[in-house]
Amino acid sequence: MIKFKDTDFLHAGSRIKTLEKKLLTQRQLVQMIEAQTMDEAWKIVNDAGIGVGIPLEHYEAALSQNLAETYDFLKMLSKGHDFLDWLRYEYDALNLKILVKAHAMAQEQDELVELGSVPAIALREEFRLQKYEKTPRILAESAAEATDALARTGDPQWVDVIVDKAMLAAMLQKAKEYQIPFLHKVVKAKIDIANLRSLVRIKRIDKDLDFAKRVLAPGGNLDVDVMADAFARGMDSIIALIEGSDYGPTLEPSLGALRSGKSLTEFERLCDDCLTAVLDRARLIPFGVELLIVYAAAKEAEIKAVRIVLASRLAGVAPHLIKERLRETYA
Repeated sequence: MIKFKDTDFLHAGSRIKTLEKKLLTQRQLVQMIEAQTMDEAWKIVNDAGIGVGIPLEHYEAALSQNLAETYDFLKMLSKGHDFLDWLRYEYDALNLKILVKAHAMAQEQDELVELGSVPAIALREEFRLQKYEKTPRILAESAAEATDALARTGDPQWVDVIVDKAMLAAMLQKAKEYQIPFLHKVVKAKIDIANLRSLVRIKRIDKDLDFAKRVLAPGGNLDVDVMADAFARGMDSIIALIEGSDYGPTLEPSLGALRSGKSLTEFERLCDDCLTAVLDRARLIPFGVELLIVYAAAKEAEIKAVRIVLASRLAGVAPHLIKERLRETYA
């Protein structure tokens, strides 16, 4: 395991503290929602240093570009270490799911996302040759398993289940390469939240216990056998499990809707807020590698929030409904 001293990232920490002040706040996101025109909303984003000089109609490319630049900058501050790659595995997984499904349908592969730990062009070639060198081993193995499952069942849902579970395992494996306790806490929370989301979603669509066991990812703070048992006993047991977990206080406002079978919108939003709450624990750390981890995750959350607001506004969603979808920000 690679270990750092707090003083290894003194300069990086000061740079991050400055950048954190530029992150969009909850108030600014609300201003975007309430802005009279889309151009006014986009200007708020530009003023935060995102998409400057890029027209609103290309906002998706602008957001991706800003996130890519952030990752490159953080890689430099990290002195070449790859402990932030765990965040990028989500994009590697997305690209692999696209490749597997396109291959099964003998279709042209859709354009891949350029934010993964493996360049899209390299991942595409490794998938074509079935020879993986840059792709994390766990993800590469999941691509082969997902391809086989799709061929056998014809159900693309299995591709998502297999690759997403492997993504979480790859995140945990990356965390274990470094002796950074805070990184371990964040990744374990990521796994827990993914599992709680899955429990609720698949119970809602009446999937069986075997499916639940296939979906749940080990490695978090919540034991998968305990979660599977709660699933088998019903939604009330799942809710009791949530209430008794560290995430209970954050998720509590959504539990009434779970009991009554209402919309999962608030539950989904608060699940994301659980991860923000974990990041908040590092807010008082004056320097250290933790600051890079927090900023990377906070930047991801910021870009996702901006995307939600802009996409919702362009789709004509009512302002009050957009606010219901809005996640807490780290800023």
